[in-house]
Amino acid sequence: MSPAITVRQQLAQRPGSQYGTESRSLSFGLGSMFSFALYSTSYEADAATIRIPGGIKLRLSSASVDRKEMSDFLRVTTGGGKTAMNGGGVALKFSSEENGDMIPICTFDGERGGDLHQTGLGIEVEGPRIVRLAAVIERTCKVGSTLNVNVFGSVFEGDL
Repeated sequence: MSPAITVRQQLAQRPGSQYGTESRSLSFGLGSMFSFALYSTSYEADAATIRIPGGIKLRLSSASVDRKEMSDFLRVTTGGGKTAMNGGGVALKFSSEENGDMIPICTFDGERGGDLHQTGLGIEVEGPRIVRLAAVIERTCKVGSTLNVNVFGSVFEGDL
């Protein structure tokens, strides 16, 4: 049996990026509950591409970030070796073939409440479709600091 959906994220190598050329590719079968981590970057072009074949539905239900990663991501070193909290965060963004604009779904930001998870995303997409999902940093990317956004959902049979 072939995989129902495939998720692929390819990061382009850019000067000053904390990543080299990185690639993640995952497949999930019909009936799967799944999770995958999106690399966060400053570029929407680094979005993960999700291919959904005909007769299959993708449901994205929640997203979260790791508490320690978020703390390290927001911490900056100031003069004299002291640390302070920096503003900004990561926005989870979504686009489809019908609308190529990346639309913010939720934001993980230490200054605006510090939530580490978002439930009830309620995104359902039936194939055949290709959608994109990105974790976009809302400030200048700090070298050496990463923050993955973990996305959870399921794959099931669509309306035929």
